Amino acid sequence: MNKKVIVVSSVAALLLGSSAVFAHEAAIDGDIAVEDAAANGLVNSGGNAVLTGLGECLIIGGYSEENTNDGCEGREGPEPEPEPVAEAAPEPEPAPPAEIVSIATLGGKALFDTDSDTLNGEGEQALADLLVQLEKFQEITAMYVTGHTDSRGSESYNQDLSERRASTVAAYLEAAYPDVDVAVQGMGESVPRETNSTPEGRQANRRVEVQVTAKSVTQN
Repeated sequence: MNKKVIVVSSVAALLLGSSAVFAHEAAIDGDIAVEDAAANGLVNSGGNAVLTGLGECLIIGGYSEENTNDGCEGREGPEPEPEPVAEAAPEPEPAPPAEIVSIATLGGKALFDTDSDTLNGEGEQALADLLVQLEKFQEITAMYVTGHTDSRGSESYNQDLSERRASTVAAYLEAAYPDVDVAVQGMGESVPRETNSTPEGRQANRRVEVQVTAKSVTQN
């Protein structure tokens, strides 16, 4: 490969570049050849060819092919160190699916006779229909049964009646799902859905609510 060589005096070569130049205390005899007029290089006084900061060759007196540095006169320098490869970050774990919560409301009048906590014929059919609906829930983890009444009768009586009716429904569900925890509570007349001033409102307030928690649900 042809290279442009500029020959300068020893003193001028030592002053090449803007960075510091190191030289032996003794004067260097002879001319110095600077290939490609590279700057910012360092020169030693031992007669070695020295690479500049730009990767060019600076040759001083006493140069020989044996003592030249790698990278000069077509000689390949050392292989560069490979850059470290950053390890890919692990993919985050997928978030678990949210649990499915569904609430079924069963009319109290359809389940029990007046002042009774025993299922009537319509009540047994209503719970059988509820079990059919529960078949779409996969991996049911819990059920909560809550009884409610209207405001007729004393508050303590209504509280007791709501708890007994909720327990009746819970026992029916436990027989169908023996491995599922079924919790029971009675709210008496404290959480009405409608006004207790009308027959329609009181009927809406007499109810049993079944809340189901499951991992997934099958869409029909």
